[in-house]
Amino acid sequence: MTAPDPGIDRLTHEQLLAAGSPQSRLYIEAAPGSGKTTVSTQRYGLHRFARTADHRAVLAVSFTRSATAEIRDRVLERWGPAALTWPHRIVTLDTVIHDLLTHLLQAGLVQWPGGHRELQVFDTWRTHLPSVYVFQRPVLKLDGCQVTTGVVRERQRTSTVDQTAFEAAVSEGLCTHEDVRCVLELALGIEKVRTALTTFLGKTVRSLIVDEIFDANLLDLEIVSLAASAALGITLVGDPWQALYSFRGARPEEVPRLIAQEGFTQKDLQASFRWRSNAQRTLAMQLRRREGTVVDRGLVSEVDVVLAREWKSLWDTDPQVLPLAIKSASGQFQEAAVTLLLDAMTDRAFGLNAIFLNDALTTLDITDKHALARLRPRLQKILDLLAGDEDLRIVWGSLNTEIATESDSKAPTKHHPTHIARLEKLRTRLRLPYDQLVPGLTCHQAKGREWDYVGVRLEESDLKALRTGLDPDDEDHRKIYVALTRARLLSVAV
Repeated sequence: MTAPDPGIDRLTHEQLLAAGSPQSRLYIEAAPGSGKTTVSTQRYGLHRFARTADHRAVLAVSFTRSATAEIRDRVLERWGPAALTWPHRIVTLDTVIHDLLTHLLQAGLVQWPGGHRELQVFDTWRTHLPSVYVFQRPVLKLDGCQVTTGVVRERQRTSTVDQTAFEAAVSEGLCTHEDVRCVLELALGIEKVRTALTTFLGKTVRSLIVDEIFDANLLDLEIVSLAASAALGITLVGDPWQALYSFRGARPEEVPRLIAQEGFTQKDLQASFRWRSNAQRTLAMQLRRREGTVVDRGLVSEVDVVLAREWKSLWDTDPQVLPLAIKSASGQFQEAAVTLLLDAMTDRAFGLNAIFLNDALTTLDITDKHALARLRPRLQKILDLLAGDEDLRIVWGSLNTEIATESDSKAPTKHHPTHIARLEKLRTRLRLPYDQLVPGLTCHQAKGREWDYVGVRLEESDLKALRTGLDPDDEDHRKIYVALTRARLLSVAV
């Protein structure tokens, strides 16, 4: 097959060296705006269309569907549909982990309750099984090679899936991605399982590209180690300065150990295409060199977006900032209901959906794909009510009534002031013209994105860290770094 024009004339010398490196184990460290996805796309295509009789898969993975979709779209644009003909794939690492567990089930090395060898995997149990508020959380365990169910005790009551319903669902071959990960991690403690998976990877894959490697947790890194044991060609791409997901179990401190242990060669992408002003270029260089720096102050009205480490900081700042998410520890009905109202605001103000909108719809058990379109005009009427002087409890009741037209979920009867406080914060923003509002995001949501002018909400501890120089081993410092490297022209403190 003749490969499409790869467009190598559009790559810099630095990018060419990384994309075309002959090293079978390559680590590409990519600074912000340096063309990480471009190089990953190029390297995928070069491996896919290499003149070889080896027809095993070229596989590219990332950790989120959005990141995976971006790479897939870029590969299709650059290399054409032939780049993704079977067995070549660009998928999430969760998909690969599911494939590995399926192989173990079909080989009889792991046995699922009910003898299932194919599993139906959900993102979450929330809309499939009833929830209870208890101290014990149901989990999957491994007794020898047999998957069993059990419980773990939490320190405090938490909303979790009902144990009896969980056990029944598992026996029917149902589970979540978290359950799949749990079982595979346990199974990897069995030597014959590790040997079988190493053999399986060696027979089915010839090249593996892992995007955002610093987002990997211990299981993810174990998969990379298995691939190395199987003598696959492996490319790792990432930036230690932009590792933000320790709260999801990421272990960025383990990545350098893996790179050294498996003998990876490093190529750096340092030249950034993002900076379009000397001020922003200088700031980015000072941050990465760990030099002390001071960020000039600016006005919210003069930036395209405001970033912060936490959603709470965004809601507590200038009322011109409209954060794109309601975030709390509960994640229950009240948060989901107000998220629908927030989504109506962000859609009208910015043409953007609220972050976690899909999670909110799931929590509220709104599954009809046309339901949101039907709700939107009614939500706008509630926003009009909220913008006035109506009692917030009446507004809350109206919101519940509208949700009930599309969902059987019921608002909790126990009164809690949190949702009223959230409505008050929305009301404050509604009393400003929509064209004066500025979107607010956390640095997690901003990672990989860029704007011309960026405002950053900096706490006193952040300002102190900047004065002395950021440390990439400190996750809070990495969050500051990500926030301050999103601007093309200027970053300011707000």
